[in-house]
Amino acid sequence: MHHPTWGFLIVNYLFLGGLSAGLFFVSGVATLFYQQGKEGNARMARLAALLAPWPVAIGCTLLIFDLGKWYRFYKLFLHLRVVSPMSIGTWLLLLFTAISLLYLYSWLTADERALLIAKVPERLAFVRRFDRDLTPHRKKLAAIGVPLSLGVGIYTGVLLGAVQSRPFWNTNLVAQLFLISALSTGCAAVMLVLVLRGEMTREEMRTLFAADVLLMLLECLIVTPYLLHGELSVESVRQSLTLILGGPYTWAFWIGFVVLGLVIPLAVEARELKLSLAVGPAHASRVLTAVTAALVLVGGFMLRYIFVFAGQASSFK
Repeated sequence: MHHPTWGFLIVNYLFLGGLSAGLFFVSGVATLFYQQGKEGNARMARLAALLAPWPVAIGCTLLIFDLGKWYRFYKLFLHLRVVSPMSIGTWLLLLFTAISLLYLYSWLTADERALLIAKVPERLAFVRRFDRDLTPHRKKLAAIGVPLSLGVGIYTGVLLGAVQSRPFWNTNLVAQLFLISALSTGCAAVMLVLVLRGEMTREEMRTLFAADVLLMLLECLIVTPYLLHGELSVESVRQSLTLILGGPYTWAFWIGFVVLGLVIPLAVEARELKLSLAVGPAHASRVLTAVTAALVLVGGFMLRYIFVFAGQASSFK
């Protein structure tokens, strides 16, 4: 009987890391291409910036506890091995988290910064000297962070693809699929928060729907060649695909990821986007938008669950 080495802690880590990457990408792009008068873009950028650092921070904490002797995690930072995906990924996540926090700080108002600094204990009073208005550096931080966010999104798939003994992961398409999925979940998270707060405007709806529709179409265009590549590959790779083509992960893949997480949200968002462009005023209902965004997030999680567990169940023979 197969006993997976990587469990749900790794699934959550991959999902949360990708979610942070997607959130920063949404915010960074909105910031870099912000135009005066486009208040919707500014609000999306700020919201995504405030959310971006926390999922990856939680995910990295889960990863530390998955190490077994978690208190030795600091040893990951004692060396940098350029040939080790784990070593490169560790430093990439550290740098991305640091930039995300600085970028978040650049979006805080003077009152928010003052409130935050006021909570610093007296014994750490020296920290208050670092209180600076980073607004002028916001675009620079976005320009640095966007490539890093893409790197984090790709890395979550590269981490799996680097294990060559698992044929289910043995293609570069896994990293591409994880990256596009990460960006899509970022759009969905911003969409979900805006609609739950009752603040989504027509401009924001069109921007997020258009971006998410494009990203989900790209996901479809990657899933198809992934399956075709597997069917035309060596026997072990073809056998590994049976895990999602009649095997134990078939329902999770086709219903959990493809139907609920991809096809239904794509159809709904494409329809609502078309109506909003044709009619003019915002059309999408609050409930429908929230459910659709939630389904995208569920699909992103299911994708990582399937690949982590099905990949470990596959092996070259």
